[in-house]
Amino acid sequence: MIKHNSWLHRVFDAEIPDVPDRFGKLERLFLVSFIVVFTLSFIRTYPTIFLGFGLGDEYDWSLILSFFESLESRSPILFYAGLAMLVANILFRLQLFIRGQFAYRSNDPDLPMKTIVLFMVANALNIVFVFIAGVLLGLLCVGLGLDFMAGFNAVDNLFRLAITYAENIPTLVKLPLLVAFFVTYLIQGFFHYWIHRLCHINRFLWLTLHRFHHMPPILTPATTNVVIVSIPFFIGIVFVKTLIFSAISKLFYEQNLFMEMFFFHLIVTFADPYGHQTALFREGVKSKWISALSFFCGNGVYHYLHHSRDAEIVASNKTNQVNIGGGVAYFWDHVFGTFKGLPSPSTSAPNVGLWGNPELTHNPVRLLLSGLMQIVYEVVSNKGLTTKIMCVVGSVNYAPPITRNFHIKDLSRPGADVQKQTISLEGNKGVDVST
Repeated sequence: MIKHNSWLHRVFDAEIPDVPDRFGKLERLFLVSFIVVFTLSFIRTYPTIFLGFGLGDEYDWSLILSFFESLESRSPILFYAGLAMLVANILFRLQLFIRGQFAYRSNDPDLPMKTIVLFMVANALNIVFVFIAGVLLGLLCVGLGLDFMAGFNAVDNLFRLAITYAENIPTLVKLPLLVAFFVTYLIQGFFHYWIHRLCHINRFLWLTLHRFHHMPPILTPATTNVVIVSIPFFIGIVFVKTLIFSAISKLFYEQNLFMEMFFFHLIVTFADPYGHQTALFREGVKSKWISALSFFCGNGVYHYLHHSRDAEIVASNKTNQVNIGGGVAYFWDHVFGTFKGLPSPSTSAPNVGLWGNPELTHNPVRLLLSGLMQIVYEVVSNKGLTTKIMCVVGSVNYAPPITRNFHIKDLSRPGADVQKQTISLEGNKGVDVST
């Protein structure tokens, strides 16, 4: 049990307090600045969006600039058309982000300032945790007699190694460019679908990597958090995921299709922001072209349903296993039975967040590390090797005899050191049997 006035209490138990209304104008100014930076930062990741991390070997503007330089030398008309599309995409995304965020006034009851601060601080902590993970890997390499930077730059090194291997993969069937493009898009969608779905099926992946992304009860740019880097365990799957995704296009075309993927996304990603915008959901559903584009690219308003916690949408599962995505027109969701169509435009936006809508702690450290803390707590507290193993490799439906949900507000109060309880993964049907 953490002592009330200790530094551990302040780090893991102290919550972000209510923010006075007098800071409203400062909040608005900060959010505008954040949205501008967020939009530009998002655009620079376009070369990696299609195949997830690992498409391309860089995360900077030079890769995008090289695409435009190549296009200019090949076709000035396509160059200017592509440049106009990029500008239009940025401006369209920017105004959507602003409208979606500012649909809520300062200290809105549905989205108080302290909740915005909570998720923004938690996202900032992701950067810190990734840095710490790099340092630890570097120190491990030093202990093994290797160079510190080899471990510190492990993710980047794994990216490059996988792409190097992918470049040596022979082209099995040389297809016409357009055919190769859509075949690649479809096949990579299979891997995207199952990697994403596994993050909703396996309790370790769900709790430590992905649940944080599904926590916000309101989706806006400021509360939409990162997907897979909540805790930097993604290092373990970087090589395999990157190699698979980078190699696919080489099987059907002699050159990689990175540039083609980038310009394709300049078109289809117009609808993307609607997937994480509570205030604009009905607008997206009512718009025929936004709905059609969302369906075609496997994102947008259809993805918003993936964040829903409404029973009629998530049906028999409680970890948002609908509209997983991958491929054209949610192809793999149709194949594996996880597709969900849009509700009527007249209905309100579905409720989003975790099943049961538990009251989350407003401590960003505890919230971000809650899944990892829960796994460690379960492994230490439960007896029996089989039970301990199931705490890690079991499904999201597995409930060990002793567990603790660190993301729930009540458990972060001083003195609320629960020794034994039975609570579902989302904390909505638990019964506290010992305090």
